[in-house]
Formats: sequence, structure tokens, C-alpha cells
Amino acid sequence: MREILIEKQTGTAFRIKSGEHFSVIDIEGQQVADLFAVNAAAFDEFFSAAVTIDCKEAFVVSTGDILYSNKYQPMLTIIEDEVGVHDLIFPACRAETYQHFFNESQRHSNCFDNLNGSLGQFLIPAFPTIQPFNIFMNTTVTPDRKIIINPPISKAGDKITFRAEMDVVVGISACSVIEGPCNGWRCKPVLVQILG
Repeated sequence: MREILIEKQTGTAFRIKSGEHFSVIDIEGQQVADLFAVNAAAFDEFFSAAVTIDCKEAFVVSTGDILYSNKYQPMLTIIEDEVGVHDLIFPACRAETYQHFFNESQRHSNCFDNLNGSLGQFLIPAFPTIQPFNIFMNTTVTPDRKIIINPPISKAGDKITFRAEMDVVVGISACSVIEGPCNGWRCKPVLVQILG
């Protein structure tokens, strides 16, 4: 087993072969991790939240569900999920997110840059936009169809485990939002265990 510690507000990427497993662990609790995957052999195939929603016919995924690519191919299967609450709706935060919602004048650490930077180490060209699988992110839709971001329900040590269905490069970012409830108002590290 190999472990990768993702410090708060940073990201990493790693390669996983088809059939291998990896886990994402919320070390301290209430920390979101943005996951994005790219076909290791064809960079024009990548994780699609929209296609996953289409194939699942639901906004919710958990144990036994598949994360699909933009070409409707299985990329990752969730084989264990100790939380069961995640998000497929929101795009990766980016510098403009903090300018728009929080009037941040300084460049804020963000998942968009963390993911593109980490994937770039594998020579994957930068994506103009990224809609990841937001692990442990707790969103609800109200009766009047507004989307509310709540603090995560994940506790210290909670994990989700995936099996790769193709050779992929996986990028993960420890979400950078401290201005709202997304990470319980405090950014924390995330641990990845590559199980082989």
C-alpha cells in the first residue's frame, strides 16, 4: 500500500491501472476532496459528472455506483463508501469563484488550479473547466429548487474506496473553501491510500 498526504488547499495526481483500488480518507472530518480522472492513454476522455448523472438517472452516487467518462465509459466504481453523501453538481472552485462570491482581491488557492497543475505533471493539457466528483461535499436541493451547501457529515477517518475500470490518471484536491460551510469553515488535509 502507498499513501499520499494531500496538505490542505493543495492537490496531487497519480496513475492507477485498471483493476487497482484506492481510497480517499477524510483525516480530521468535514473536508471535501475534489476528484477528477483522465484516461491515461487518451487525454480527450475524462470524468464527466453530467454523464454520470445521466447514466445513474440521479444526482446521488454511493457504493456500487460507477463514475463515467465523457464518452459514456466506466472509469471508476465505488466499492466502499462510509459516508454516502457527495456532490456531482458544483464545478471545481477557481480564483474567479472567490472573487464572485467572497470579493477576494488576492489570488485564492483553488481546486481548479490544483487539479490542472497536478494533472499537468503527467503532460495532460489544462482543462478550461473542471466539474469533479466532490467527495464528502454535502449539498441539498430545497423544494423551491435552490442548492444549499451544508457542512460535510464525514467524520475523522471516514473513507471512500474506488476500483479503476480503465488505466487512469486521478487528480485530487483538498478543497480550499474556508469562507463557508463547505469544509466546516476550516480547510484540512486528505489522505489517499493506493491499495493496488
